[in-house]
Amino acid sequence: MSPRKSSLSGKTVAVVGFNARPIACSVTKAGANVLVSDYWGDSDLAACSNEWTAVLKPTPGLRQRKQQKLPVHTSLVRNLVDLVGDKGVDHVLVGSGFDDRASSLEILDERWGITGNSPQLMTRARDTDRLAKLANELGLRYPDRKTSASVGSVLRFCEDIGYPCVIRPNESGGGTGIRLVSGPDEVDRALRRLAHANREIVVQQYVSGIDVSCSVLCTGTEATALSTQGQLIGMPSSGRNCDFVYCGNYHPTSLDKSIIKHIESVSEALCIELGLVGSNGLDFVVDSSNRVWLLEVNPRIQGTLEMLESASRNLISVLHADACEGRLPSSRIKVSPVVKVIVFARKTGTVPDLSRYPSAVDLTPEGATLKRGDPVCTMIEVSNSLQLSYARASEVAHLIQSNIKL
Repeated sequence: MSPRKSSLSGKTVAVVGFNARPIACSVTKAGANVLVSDYWGDSDLAACSNEWTAVLKPTPGLRQRKQQKLPVHTSLVRNLVDLVGDKGVDHVLVGSGFDDRASSLEILDERWGITGNSPQLMTRARDTDRLAKLANELGLRYPDRKTSASVGSVLRFCEDIGYPCVIRPNESGGGTGIRLVSGPDEVDRALRRLAHANREIVVQQYVSGIDVSCSVLCTGTEATALSTQGQLIGMPSSGRNCDFVYCGNYHPTSLDKSIIKHIESVSEALCIELGLVGSNGLDFVVDSSNRVWLLEVNPRIQGTLEMLESASRNLISVLHADACEGRLPSSRIKVSPVVKVIVFARKTGTVPDLSRYPSAVDLTPEGATLKRGDPVCTMIEVSNSLQLSYARASEVAHLIQSNIKL
């Protein structure tokens, strides 16, 4: 990718998100001046922004997660408002962390306007009742779910839906807080683990199969699928123990072309029906009978952005901004075999110098202390085969794990 003239060139762009660095890097490559509000404050964020602020503001020895006085989504927005101050902003791009908390973005939309879905559109895209109805109309499956405001009704809902099922907070991201229960005796243990959430509990039908996501560019009235990629969930090679945590993506998938075509067709239809704009992501599961289940809609730029950019010659941030202005690409992007693997610490310790690994991004600062389960970095490997890409990413992930110092 060469820095060419784009619709973002010379613009001032504010980026906000739980992991805002990939979007910031894309916008920087597009020639914009970038202001960033991020959660982590990884060491490679500074190279992708003119000014940045982070909730954690990590320094060596101080990377441990701390109790925040404000919810993370609130802190991200307030930090951006303080960072921008009286500066003019041409675009505000939104990343992860706000799917179920879209109202917190209203101040940004009122002040500068969000280049992407408004908070109202985001809320509409997360309405599970509406999604269930649309899925049915499009011939998709949608998992049964019931929401409980009291712990006492969870067991009854589990029995109604049937085992195995999953128990999760009503608001969650990246697969955190999701517990699989195979019988009544496991419900109480799962609820104890969620006791700190202080939120409504969702009991949801468990669907086993191949996890995929579809990235779609939308104008509000038109949509075109950009790519369909597999999702890595709870991967031991990432440092997880077969849980539901998002660990990355890969492209291409092993799915039959007819299934991919179907997923992309219904994804476009869903986005048009919801009136979405910009880049949006939809998550699916394809079960052993090749039935397609819609899981959720992520109405914002997705975590696949950097992976797709590394394996193609496109800037997703530019395609997103163009779609918001009513312009869709004339052809699909071509994506080489690529894997994105998030590395989670398998032990508590201090971080080595991650800059020695060329394919590593989202770099935790050297010497910072991580707790077991914290993200260390992200590996992105591109090659001429998916197997080679994954093997390279897994090998480097293992090296990084072994170099975390106790």
